[in-house]
Amino acid sequence: MNNPKIDLLTPKNYIRAFSFKNLGYIFSDITLSWYKRRDFLIIYQDGVFCSYIGSKAYEKALEEGKEIFSKDTYFKTFEDGFRKVIEEMTEYLSKSTEIKSVTISDFIDLRNLTNKAFYYFEKTEFFFTDLCYNGEMDAELKRNLFILGDDLKVKARPLLVQLITTIPYRFIDLVSKEKDINSGDLRAYSFDEIISFLEKGDKIKEDILSDRKKSFVVYSERGSRITLYAEEKNEVLKKFKKDIDYLNTTEFKGTTASRGRILSRAHVIIPELDQDYNLFVEKLNSIRFNEKDILVTETTSPDFFLLMQKAGGVIANQGGMNSHAAIVCRELGIPCLVGAEIATELLKTGDLIELDADNGIVRIIERVRK
Repeated sequence: MNNPKIDLLTPKNYIRAFSFKNLGYIFSDITLSWYKRRDFLIIYQDGVFCSYIGSKAYEKALEEGKEIFSKDTYFKTFEDGFRKVIEEMTEYLSKSTEIKSVTISDFIDLRNLTNKAFYYFEKTEFFFTDLCYNGEMDAELKRNLFILGDDLKVKARPLLVQLITTIPYRFIDLVSKEKDINSGDLRAYSFDEIISFLEKGDKIKEDILSDRKKSFVVYSERGSRITLYAEEKNEVLKKFKKDIDYLNTTEFKGTTASRGRILSRAHVIIPELDQDYNLFVEKLNSIRFNEKDILVTETTSPDFFLLMQKAGGVIANQGGMNSHAAIVCRELGIPCLVGAEIATELLKTGDLIELDADNGIVRIIERVRK
């Protein structure tokens, strides 16, 4: 290997951030357009898109977050800016429905607004907030974290999800029809590559597109995003591939976000954002969920609230102490573990499990027979 960075792209140097099924290459470009400032790594294999933040960047973000949220003067400036961006996103999403033909400027405007939104929204993530929960909190810090999690994040998240999924997908569909190019292929382009296609008709080679649709590895270094191919890509994929022993795993751990203990059946819901956001919400609302089942998912959002009201507990792959799952479960008085990472892979709907959030453990009592 000639690239010394490859040796550093290992699980021990990165902390899992978020993961979703079936998100294409373009989503890595949208994400890293902002997060390239944070030493991010994105891996897509076996139909799963997973992002990671470098350990040093994680420590730096924790310190930065505590500084912002601990001082009212800093937080007030942050809050005012965040509220303005929420208004901008709301207005943009409303007007975007009027766009019938997509231009280069439309893609540039979308990227600029997405980056502005990520600047604020990233501060709601666990890698900015969790240090605040170490030790005693004063009233100022408690209030600011409450505003951040219960107000700003709740309002911004559905808007941001639409901004980074629904709108790009809609733009791609419009370009596909106008330029007679496969929309599935365009999802394997970057924004710059789409702009180049619109400007000069440049197309990505078929072998590259095919490769990206199967798997990809993209990382940030010194503010740039770098895509790996061939042997370098395969080497990193191999390092991060997890062998899940479903049948023989009897317990796993997470971070306690709300204490309590319950024995009940798991109900696994895997959010799929490779679709219009409204379709995602519609499918979520149609799920038949039994009272006191334990909700097992990647992460929760305001759209999950009705399910969470029925749930006996929640296990989330991602998130921290100020995540939506953590906050809502504490308000509902039900046990919750966050940061479980592979709970949705270790559990199936119907598994009888004990969620012991007092000790941060999930014990698998009985596997469902399927």
